[in-house]
Amino acid sequence: WRQKLESQRGAVLATELKNNSYKLAKWTLSALLAGADLIKLGYISRVHPRQAERHHVLGTQTYKPKEFATQVNLNVPNAWAILKAVLDMCMKLDEGLYLLLKDPNKPLLRLYDVGEGGLDDDDDDDDDFAGEGDDDDGP
Repeated sequence: WRQKLESQRGAVLATELKNNSYKLAKWTLSALLAGADLIKLGYISRVHPRQAERHHVLGTQTYKPKEFATQVNLNVPNAWAILKAVLDMCMKLDEGLYLLLKDPNKPLLRLYDVGEGGLDDDDDDDDDFAGEGDDDDGP
């Protein structure tokens, strides 16, 4: 991989585009929305395959976000249209708590109604007692 990066940097980027197109499109759109002048991509490798903490920077590439969007075939008007469709769908729903998930294997978004307190991750023991704080009779 290191040797290929030195001699065929474009081929390495093409492979990454194929394998991680969502991430590259997300970063590019984020850069466009932020008004960033440049995007810098870094290629890194682990110092040792079994050590996840130490890395070497093998190289970097700098792009202008608009040019990189063209290179990765990011259709910005289409991205806005998708966002508008999701927002329009959400605006038709009753007020509440919802969870939006993308199916990892299909080009499909799912919207779940999780209800009141459906995503609470508190481990407080105070909430585990039945009836505590539910009555309005006073102290």
